[in-house]
Amino acid sequence: MTNNDKKWMSLAVSEAMRCKGNTGKNPPVGCVIVNGDTLISYASTSPSGRPHAEENALKKLKDKSVLKNAKMYVTLEPCAHINTLGYSCADLIAKSGISEVFICCVDPDIRTNLKGVNHLKKNKIKVHVNFMEKEAFHIYEGFFSRLKQNKPFVTLKIACSLDGKIALKNNESKWITNNLSRNFSHLLRAQSDAILTSSKTIMTDNSLLTCRLDGMKNRSPSVVILDRYLKLNSNYKIFKNGVANFYIYSLFEDKNYLDDINNIIRIKVNSDLSNIDFFNFIFEDLATKGINNLMIEVGGKLNTILLSSNLVDKLIIFRSSKIIGNDGLPFINDLNKTDINKLNKFKISNLRSLDGDILEIYNNYEA
Repeated sequence: MTNNDKKWMSLAVSEAMRCKGNTGKNPPVGCVIVNGDTLISYASTSPSGRPHAEENALKKLKDKSVLKNAKMYVTLEPCAHINTLGYSCADLIAKSGISEVFICCVDPDIRTNLKGVNHLKKNKIKVHVNFMEKEAFHIYEGFFSRLKQNKPFVTLKIACSLDGKIALKNNESKWITNNLSRNFSHLLRAQSDAILTSSKTIMTDNSLLTCRLDGMKNRSPSVVILDRYLKLNSNYKIFKNGVANFYIYSLFEDKNYLDDINNIIRIKVNSDLSNIDFFNFIFEDLATKGINNLMIEVGGKLNTILLSSNLVDKLIIFRSSKIIGNDGLPFINDLNKTDINKLNKFKISNLRSLDGDILEIYNNYEA
């Protein structure tokens, strides 16, 4: 393995990141094909998940003879289960003439797990597994979480002042952070399968929760709304934003509730569940619906529940240079902790400046 191998796999990782959040329940995959030191094809997973990246990259090549003794770099193990046309990506690669395949991550899906690798090896293809795995692992946090833990990968996003306030006490919050931070936040939405919020947040902010970056407006995630007491009506802007699906969780049923909105799936939750069981029910239900990556944008009360219950996998904070002081609402309320050694821990994984704001990314220390 050479530096060139790392270069080509880095390109495959970039391709996978480009389609993250846009492939449905299927994982985002990047694929690069090289002959000698010449790039001959590259592709990513198609919107909604099919065709896969490997199939797309192979189909691009009209002259199949260039595949003889070529190398393929792919971010996830090629699938071993057949599609509706009767073949798998492992089949396509085995018949292509490719002689060597580099793979970042093994697919945990039991239909493929190491079966794709073994199929390639049986066809005398040299296979390198876990090649640059660390560089690609973050792409599959959601996919792995859904398959292994039956829950989406949960990211809590917070925009706050330098001293951790999300709004003034009169609920005014526009704009705590700057334009670059807001654009980055929209990119995170595009990379998420769904975004969860509460009826209170919608009623306070009349928010859209869409991706509004130029050229990416069709990448807005599905919206999950916690409306325990059916307080919302169809006049809020969020129901006019063109989002494909709304999932609304409530404690009651009412056939007239938002009955003029077509793309709503209503789910009733048991009223006797604790806070942690309430959220675990929602996460498990979203996993059955194919949601891999879930971003949450809520207020201080729900932030507190989520963080105190250790339900957050990643914490993303956009922190501005403004100071609000006691005139503001904190992003987290009392946790009622009495032992400093028993506090939940997060490990910082990224820190960067965004034109005066600071982006802080933390991973759950215990996850």
